[in-house]
Amino acid sequence: MTGTTESDLARADQYRDQRLWDAAITAYRAHLAARPQDWRARIQLGHCLKEAGDPSAALVAYRDAAAVAPHSSDVHLQIGHALKLAGEGAQAWRAYMRALELEPDNQEAAREAGALARHAAPVAASARAPGQPLQVVFDSSDLVAYVSADRTPTGIQRVQLSVTARALLDPIEGVAPAVVAFDEASGAWREIGRDLFLRLWRLSRTGGEATAPAWRAVVEEVRDALREGPDFTFAPGASLVNLGTSWWIKDYFLRVRHLVRHVGVRYVPLIYDCIPLVTPEHCQRALVQEFAQWFSGMVALADHAFAISEWSASDARRIAAEIAPERPLPITVVPLDADLRQDIGAAAAADWPARPDLPDPGEPFILCVGTIESRKNHLMLFQAWLALIRRHGAARVPRLVCVGKAGWLAEAATTLLANSPDLQERVSIAHGVPDVALAALYAKAMFTVTNSFYEGWGLPVTESLSFGRIPLVARNTSLTEAGGEAAVYFEPQNVPDLVSALEGLIFDASAREARERLIAETVRLRSWGDIADQVMRDVAARARAGAAQTMPFPVQPGRTYPLGLAGGGKASRAKAMADQLRDGLAWHPLEPWGCWTRPGVARLRLPLPAGSEGPLRLYIGCVAPGPDATVRLRAHAEGEAPPRFATLAASGAKPAACVLELDGAGADILVEIDSGEGIFLPDRPLETVVAAEGDEPPEDPPPPPGRMVGLGVTGVMVCRPDDAAARLDFLESQAFRILRPE
Repeated sequence: MTGTTESDLARADQYRDQRLWDAAITAYRAHLAARPQDWRARIQLGHCLKEAGDPSAALVAYRDAAAVAPHSSDVHLQIGHALKLAGEGAQAWRAYMRALELEPDNQEAAREAGALARHAAPVAASARAPGQPLQVVFDSSDLVAYVSADRTPTGIQRVQLSVTARALLDPIEGVAPAVVAFDEASGAWREIGRDLFLRLWRLSRTGGEATAPAWRAVVEEVRDALREGPDFTFAPGASLVNLGTSWWIKDYFLRVRHLVRHVGVRYVPLIYDCIPLVTPEHCQRALVQEFAQWFSGMVALADHAFAISEWSASDARRIAAEIAPERPLPITVVPLDADLRQDIGAAAAADWPARPDLPDPGEPFILCVGTIESRKNHLMLFQAWLALIRRHGAARVPRLVCVGKAGWLAEAATTLLANSPDLQERVSIAHGVPDVALAALYAKAMFTVTNSFYEGWGLPVTESLSFGRIPLVARNTSLTEAGGEAAVYFEPQNVPDLVSALEGLIFDASAREARERLIAETVRLRSWGDIADQVMRDVAARARAGAAQTMPFPVQPGRTYPLGLAGGGKASRAKAMADQLRDGLAWHPLEPWGCWTRPGVARLRLPLPAGSEGPLRLYIGCVAPGPDATVRLRAHAEGEAPPRFATLAASGAKPAACVLELDGAGADILVEIDSGEGIFLPDRPLETVVAAEGDEPPEDPPPPPGRMVGLGVTGVMVCRPDDAAARLDFLESQAFRILRPE
């Protein structure tokens, strides 16, 4: 055995000197399996892990060495280096000071401690250097996914493209804008260069097929930037501004939280609406559940937020207060009162799009812009058009031109259209209309109509006003903000009132002209550049004011916290906690039952409320991936020397409850789960490959789809050792399925 460990150590040192980090890590671990007390080898293992790009695992190795050799100055020096690299300035300073206590002549520890002490406090990487521009990073992760399949932007993509492009073209003083996207394959944030993003923006507005060579080329360049580009470097104190829809991206907040913790990034989302939570009947069930999970996590993580209307802000504040009544979510309203005519240009509006699904030049028509879905209530519009046709005859009723892609639950409207020859004669639906063609339609329409049940703002209303066209609008939600005093309103879900309003605008030209003069005299809209400036000014003002960043929700002793997707259509603190407790990147996405760790060391961070000092007991619900799984666990208060790992050997893939004792707490509890190389968990059994008669079977059948996993975690609970009720509640939650009303 001695010879084997000596040869492992020699190979490890050789691989280290050759900078073959992965090979050295494997060899050092093999040596330490037989010689766990060799703390010097643990330091070398930490060095290799750090060089391999895993500072979190390196810190674990250094702390393991400290558990064996607590009086080594070098061990605490290395812990300080790892903590400094992770952005934990205060803890790094304490580690360097401990090294100096043990070795007063340690010049490296003195130099590092002095450098940290020169800051306002031995504080982290979240401080931006005085005089340096603020980095405002626009997250386009969802936009990349959208443009990979579609060229014509809908409302959200138009906002995202326009605001980001204008920020890049003309940033305000003191702000350095950048565009990034999250690459799920690598788990990294990658930059989309300024010129590349502006090319994408311009092509998205000019129209054409999604298969056109120029469009495919720019989309492929964007995807190459994500696949092959370097990881983006976030400056300390940067703001990550999310203008899109991130709720469908798995573990998005896990990655953002890592930036918040280690770089001091401020997360700033834009809330378009709370429709999935307020009117779920108009949404897909999966969207409702994803949005509820996203909104819950957003409240826990956002430094502040934007909303596109007072109505959306009011909804968001109310729902956020149900999750976190003790800390109101700061929300700034950024109205989407953008002038499309100014943005596209008057010349573009003069070019009539020659398409068979659009009116002929000179034909009178009324324009309706919006996705063909139940929330937009095209069914009521079609019923109103039938009433007009039957009352006045088809020849006197202008064409209704509906511009929008097919959406969710539109069957009632499309079925009525398909079954009515009268409607087919006077109603058109056009997909994929680019901005320049849309501008021409606005310019030539008699007026526009918007009949949504619920809106976050109502871009078609504002766009209609920008071209001097009267918007006929349902009087509800934020549509009254978009339309102001210039719009004409009808009562929601009232077909006779809508028909009456249509007749007034269609058949009374003088009244229509008078209203258009009012629009020209009173409506003042902004440019997309003005909106981008407001976003940048607000982000910069909050960052420079030094407003306190959002702190994690505390873990209340005695309460069980499930670590899985709860489902359902309501935002909740429990949903936020399930996402928040995972610390670092060594986790797979949440699943309904719980969550798998990835190979290596995964961490749970349990922030305790004030007054939690004293002995505590930690319960962890666990599931092993298979009968051969062995993992190591330990828990300790942040900043304290960790205890040695305890080993958990699986006895089949059955749920278990692990118990760890804590001598004292009062700060964050860190739970470290070391799963080593992990175990391959197939998504489904490998299918038998059957060769045709006379064919040779393949030598290497394809592997089953799956992933490498460590330990499955179902939930956690911290309590006093004598809290029998809390302990029983936790064990029952692991053994039984507890049903509660939403």
